[in-house]
Amino acid sequence: MSAYLQLPCFTSFLNRRFDAAVEFSSQSSYPKGFLHKNPEILSLMDRKQQHIAIFTTASLPWLTGTAVNPLFRAAYLAKDGERRVTLVIPWLSLIDQKQVYPGNITFASPKEQEAYVRWWLEDRTGFTSTFDTRFYPGKFAADKKSILAVGDITEIIPDEEADIAVLEEPEHLTWFHHGKRWKVKFRFVVGIVHTNYLEYVKREKNDRLQAFLLEFVNSWLARVHCHKVIRLSAATQEYPNSIVCNVHGVNPKFLEIGEKKMEQQQNGNKAFTKGAYYIGRMVWSKGYEELLGLLDIYHKELAGLEMDLYGNGEDFDQIQRAATKLKLVVRVYPGRDHSDPIFHDYKVFLNPSTTDVVCTATAEALAMGKIVVCANHPSNDFFKQFPNCRTYDGRNGFVEATLKALAEEPAQPTDAQTHQLSWESATERFLQVAELVGDVVTKRSKSPSRHLESESLNSKRIIEDAFGYLHYVASGFETSRRALGAIPGSLQPDEQLCKELGLVTELGKGHCHRPNGSWFGSVLVLVGSVIGVLFVKSVTLKLSVNARVGSNKHALLRLHLA
Repeated sequence: MSAYLQLPCFTSFLNRRFDAAVEFSSQSSYPKGFLHKNPEILSLMDRKQQHIAIFTTASLPWLTGTAVNPLFRAAYLAKDGERRVTLVIPWLSLIDQKQVYPGNITFASPKEQEAYVRWWLEDRTGFTSTFDTRFYPGKFAADKKSILAVGDITEIIPDEEADIAVLEEPEHLTWFHHGKRWKVKFRFVVGIVHTNYLEYVKREKNDRLQAFLLEFVNSWLARVHCHKVIRLSAATQEYPNSIVCNVHGVNPKFLEIGEKKMEQQQNGNKAFTKGAYYIGRMVWSKGYEELLGLLDIYHKELAGLEMDLYGNGEDFDQIQRAATKLKLVVRVYPGRDHSDPIFHDYKVFLNPSTTDVVCTATAEALAMGKIVVCANHPSNDFFKQFPNCRTYDGRNGFVEATLKALAEEPAQPTDAQTHQLSWESATERFLQVAELVGDVVTKRSKSPSRHLESESLNSKRIIEDAFGYLHYVASGFETSRRALGAIPGSLQPDEQLCKELGLVTELGKGHCHRPNGSWFGSVLVLVGSVIGVLFVKSVTLKLSVNARVGSNKHALLRLHLA
């Protein structure tokens, strides 16, 4: 039995909550209007209740953003009972669990992991969540430091329940997806971009060509599988049909900590007794390279600064050794939950990272009333509205901002500013930008260029279908999948995953039988896919040029008619 099952608080939770049946209100109604450019999506208005299925790429106890944020999103979307919500998370075999999950925490069954997830969530939100939980088969890719889906995970949601899908990290979920297109399976698909993969490729592999190709593939996969894409910040690459909006909030516990700190300040007590710290996954690309470099170069200007670093990760030992060589006092500790009391008294959060899309730890630090020093970078644009966020430009700016933060006391945020950090506010923003609420329906305006727009739209749809088909074929052979970077044996779940998830029994589609493809056929598919990609790029460029030419012609026509 897993160690966490012996915790009294968890046992109490099971007795109080987990045996309760989850019921969804039959009185809830679907919004009267549905704002989206595609007319076929408007059929959603006829439904009595939305069913939102949230697919993500990680799960607790791995405390990564794609595990924590989708979990809170599911809880707060389901909280008012107006919609049915299902959270779909990866299930790992025991071998992979030991590689990924911290503290030697493992699970013998999906039900056991679900119990842990719900206990962790309720402990932080203070309310019982009514969303459903389902698992898809996954495998851990050590080279990518990520969990990748195995098989066609769209089948986890039955066709009759397929309504709205939210893909947390749409590019990640579709790189090696071989199955039904998400836009075919679901009536409406929203992608939420969490990770700046291009920046990681450039930094870790120093491969700008690979980054260029990845940017193209990501863009087209999003076009093929998503009706709309939400970018958490402008730090990510451009995507078709996308909008920039931070739809993440913070764990309510951080806001409670901030309230207590503000009370201490208002009573004239010293609320913060420690100096500077940083917490994050301990890999060089998560800001540690920049931070240690700045502390090394400006050790004289920052004399007397003591810095504490917290995190778990593949580069822990290297970072710890590098820290001991600095002339400043820099202590390195294993990672902890950011809400741990050990962090409450720190006054300054130093985060020079520019690889994040939106840093969850930065939001948490602001919620706790701390001063945050971060780079003037698109990933931090959302945080600039808060008085305790101090951005800097260049290395000298870092020194100046750090010294000023250490010398001052944090400002006290207003109620409105605090609300902006909450999951209630994040959920409101999500529903608005995802166009899942409201009575307004976009009306197409008539213009002389409507015929050209129709032809261009049809041409793009043909290209979209062609790219989707090429990707489907290329991802259907083991050899070509491996050449493109997939995990060996990830086309279909193995018998162990099938047994643990009950896939054969539940879905009855023979998931454990892996199709065979010849290596020669795989090579042909791979070559054909590359040629197809080049063809799509050339045709897309031609369409863009033609559209601009046509637009200019119609502009002249309108001028003439005027």
